[in-house]
Amino acid sequence: MIKPKRVLTIGLFILFTLLVFIGRLAQIQLVEPTSFSKYRINLIQSSINQRTSQFIFNNGRGTILDRHLKPLTNHEQLSLVLFPFLKYTDWPAGSVADILKVPKSQLIKAVNSAHKPFVFKQGHLNISNQQKRQIEKLKVLGVHVMMVQSNDDRNIDPQVIGLVRQNSRMIEKRYGDLLNKGVVSRTVPTGINGLQKAFDPFLLSQNESMLLYHTDAKGMPLFGNSIRYTAPSNPFYPLRVVSTLDKDIQQLAEKAVNRAGLEKGGVVILDVDNSNLLGMVSRPQIDNNHPYQTNSENQMLMPQFPGSVFKIVTAAAAIQENDVHSGDTFNCNLDVYGEKPAQKQLGTLSFDDSFYQSCNYTFAHLANLMTKNHSNVINDYADLLGLTGKSGWSGDVYHFNHFEHFPDEKTNTIWINNEPSHNKKAIGQTAIGQLNVKLTPLSVANMMATIARNGVKQYVRAASKIIYHQDDHMTLASFPHKSIKGQKLESYTIIRLQQLLRGVVKSPEGTAHYYLSGLPYPVAGKSGTAQTGRNDMNNWFAGYFPADHPHYAMVVVDLNQRHGEEKTYQIYRQIVKSLYQLDMRKSSN
Repeated sequence: MIKPKRVLTIGLFILFTLLVFIGRLAQIQLVEPTSFSKYRINLIQSSINQRTSQFIFNNGRGTILDRHLKPLTNHEQLSLVLFPFLKYTDWPAGSVADILKVPKSQLIKAVNSAHKPFVFKQGHLNISNQQKRQIEKLKVLGVHVMMVQSNDDRNIDPQVIGLVRQNSRMIEKRYGDLLNKGVVSRTVPTGINGLQKAFDPFLLSQNESMLLYHTDAKGMPLFGNSIRYTAPSNPFYPLRVVSTLDKDIQQLAEKAVNRAGLEKGGVVILDVDNSNLLGMVSRPQIDNNHPYQTNSENQMLMPQFPGSVFKIVTAAAAIQENDVHSGDTFNCNLDVYGEKPAQKQLGTLSFDDSFYQSCNYTFAHLANLMTKNHSNVINDYADLLGLTGKSGWSGDVYHFNHFEHFPDEKTNTIWINNEPSHNKKAIGQTAIGQLNVKLTPLSVANMMATIARNGVKQYVRAASKIIYHQDDHMTLASFPHKSIKGQKLESYTIIRLQQLLRGVVKSPEGTAHYYLSGLPYPVAGKSGTAQTGRNDMNNWFAGYFPADHPHYAMVVVDLNQRHGEEKTYQIYRQIVKSLYQLDMRKSSN
């Protein structure tokens, strides 16, 4: 005989177990259907995904345009989309093949090997609107011609345009509020570098456009010819970023860098009128498959040893402080410290010839002379040329405070801890761009634009505005030109710097005369070589052109120069020639 107390205990246990199951079921279906467990799994979406075949033809992410509104990302093209269930049907593959003029066998092979909807690619298949209409008349379920977004990371240097990847940690860090509100998910792709990272708040996808079929276990459609099309309901989104990049200029710069085989270094090209970024290339290229590995930084935003390019700062100080006079000469047979014979004997030179031929002794001597009365003179003149702060545009825009166009840009160094040395040798080394001096190529290019612009300092912009999806004239946010605060160099100093920079190329004894004279655009600038290790060298050329009416400021730097190589000049020559040809074509149209 079963005791009543035992029956009661068993009954209560069964009741408790049922309540736990009911509670768990309520939690799954009613309380947390879209964010279940600590992993915040969307159970509704997961359930739909199990019985749904889908094809995303637009991920909903915003597009980056160049300054002429040419798309740099998210290119769209008419494409043939095929669903895998076609392999179980008698579909008119021959008719589709005839319309597109492709082998029928390739269509059938592609479908038979597919496990999910896909874009059929065969060579350079370009589908016309007429072919689209012909295929649509066939009314074949699972065969569609539509505009499909291409997310090819290789169109523009990914160090510059940036990569987009799924990164739940970045989503949590950047968009915690949107995540909690369910506006975005942890799996939404986000920009991890370059312009994709900088403008990610505007580009972030909140809705995808897709084709949906409900399918059975074999992948066959459940509801006959039923197809569901989903797309964002707001016609103003996704947004578009109008960058300052010029697609033609970007591509010719990349071509020149690739042709020269530059392994480490890059190019920065600015518009002299306003310091807009027109093109940028960085090497080594980021590995698309392993974008988070080390050595994947944009080298144009990283401080590098500038070598003799920094003599521009020392020259500006000597001119404006009136510490160099007509008729002054310098013994350029001496080394930088004036103690031993120089490795390269240049003889007795004037100040101008010292600049043209890059005499170390002259600028080390002048720097020590000036610091006796003005200990911070080098830093002050670096500031007048815009080298002591970041060069990239930043400011409050839309709902964002301190929005940066180059969030990965690092800060330059002149002195350690900004404290000028009183050591004669340290001052001499600093005056010629060695010791602790490190400048980003972006800031050096902006310095050249400042000199070409008669001393007016401006921040470098990477974009001009954010516009809505369907209207080029509707602007959500703008990034106005911004001047860098502070004093600028005197007019006479600027004129003298312009003369000196032109002489580096024009003078037969100038360091760049052999390489850069005789180009269709006359060039003004300064070369620089910096010792970065026992056998490692940085080789720069920073300048602007046309020298008489400057339009472009450009820096090319080889951060791994080998003896006998002149990749910096090779790239500079090629880009100047290509820009001239590009400008001539545009002016003739």
